[in-house]
Amino acid sequence: MELNYTLNFASNSEVAKKLVDMSIDVTMASLSEDFGQTGLVSKFSLDNRHEASRMAKEGVLSFAAEKAGIEKIETKSDVIMAFANPIFENIVNAIQAETLMGVMARVQSAQILGMANIATVDIGDSYTWEIDPKGLPIAQRASYLSNVTVDQSFLKKSITVTPQQYSLGTTLDYVRVLANDYDWGKQLARVAMGMLYAQYKLIVSLLFDVSGTPIYKGTFAVKDYVKMASDLNALNGGAGVTAYGTLPAWQAINAVATSGGFTTIDEYIRNNFLQKIFGIDSMIIDQATDFSAPLTGVSPTVLVPEDHIVLLSSVGDKPVKLVRENFIRVIKSDHTSTSQNKVSYSYFMAFDAALATQAHFGLQHA
Repeated sequence: MELNYTLNFASNSEVAKKLVDMSIDVTMASLSEDFGQTGLVSKFSLDNRHEASRMAKEGVLSFAAEKAGIEKIETKSDVIMAFANPIFENIVNAIQAETLMGVMARVQSAQILGMANIATVDIGDSYTWEIDPKGLPIAQRASYLSNVTVDQSFLKKSITVTPQQYSLGTTLDYVRVLANDYDWGKQLARVAMGMLYAQYKLIVSLLFDVSGTPIYKGTFAVKDYVKMASDLNALNGGAGVTAYGTLPAWQAINAVATSGGFTTIDEYIRNNFLQKIFGIDSMIIDQATDFSAPLTGVSPTVLVPEDHIVLLSSVGDKPVKLVRENFIRVIKSDHTSTSQNKVSYSYFMAFDAALATQAHFGLQHA
């Protein structure tokens, strides 16, 4: 059964709008607290987050119960009966969907924003970038009444990104909803984080693809690394260059960079990496995993390649463009596929990413 709700559900009720705002706050706080180390979410603090989450949860349940004509929700049986009411369930999930859309709009991911520009479109829409040529118009000597051929170096190229549907599923345990340890914000944060992780995965797959850029070095050498940064500086109009990589990738390069000096060795030991190598700023990319595969030994399945470093220009035009719709849809699974006190939901959101840039970037094997 698809849950029916309007895109602007909360705008029709001041109470619903307040509940959505409360849910956004507790979800943002949970993202910051539980997933802050990933670099995919922005810092957000909230006094007494767990109490605020409890108040948001109880407020949503009470509001939905009132609209559905349910007198009270005090026991586990009351919760189970309430979720059997389609009006109650639709309202609860409408608030959840609006909350997730609000979180996506507000979250500022340092990892994503450092590598990609984000555009938001309406349902079913695409986004097109007009890419200007890097080549300059050719100045040629001309004389009166002579035949002159002029090279056309001013043509633009259009690159269109069309969001594609992605889905993820969660399971709601009715019995746990009233429990004090049922964290409303954390449950929504897990859904939001799953979507953010998928978007980041798209960006990383494009940026660290060896075939995606002609400026690539398969082996590390100091002179080649410096020349790559210098070339990128020239190609991007004199803009600065910053290199991004994981800690293991930086350690592979730092071993070469620290071979000749005690000062750099000390910095390497103290910080695990050098913040500036041969005049090029270095930034650590936080590693991420979704635990989609079992642990083998001590290494999980990680997202960011640990054997490459990407060099990006400091211009605002990032190499990757991420386009996502401003809508999240919820579909409830068939009751027969779950247990008596649990029900599964699928959350759908459309997004996609592509290389669409005027700025050149480079890839260095660590």
